[in-house]
Amino acid sequence: MVRRLNNAELDTALSLAWKTFLEFEAPDYSPEGVETFKRDIMENIAFRNDCLSGKNRIWGAFDSSKLVSMIGMRGESHICLAFTLAEYHRRGIATAIFNKLLIDVSNENPNVKQITLNSSPYGLPFYHHIGFMDRDTEQTKDGIRYTPMDYSLQGSQLT
Repeated sequence: MVRRLNNAELDTALSLAWKTFLEFEAPDYSPEGVETFKRDIMENIAFRNDCLSGKNRIWGAFDSSKLVSMIGMRGESHICLAFTLAEYHRRGIATAIFNKLLIDVSNENPNVKQITLNSSPYGLPFYHHIGFMDRDTEQTKDGIRYTPMDYSLQGSQLT
């Protein structure tokens, strides 16, 4: 089942993000990058409060009652988190969450014309596969390696 998460599920979602980050992302980052992710996402009270207030939103996929994948959005149109447990990779789960996110974003704010994100090196193939385009070359800031990307909602087939 794919749906938007409620406030009571925030800690579970962030734990999934941290566990998966350490497994798949951290090996590509310097210690500074790992610390930056921890500080900016896991320990950031403002980020947490924005999730609880609905300013930031998180969608998830469940296997029975277990959260197995999540995508978080900062503000109206910037994906800031996307993580799937290792044993659920390559099953279309994150794509299903992304499709639900697109429908929700389009319904809630028809003026949003694109979704943006900063992809880690590990995530690039997935984002290219679902239609994101590189907006710039890879960059590094505070030890975090990323490629700015965007996805155009104009002409997309949302149902």
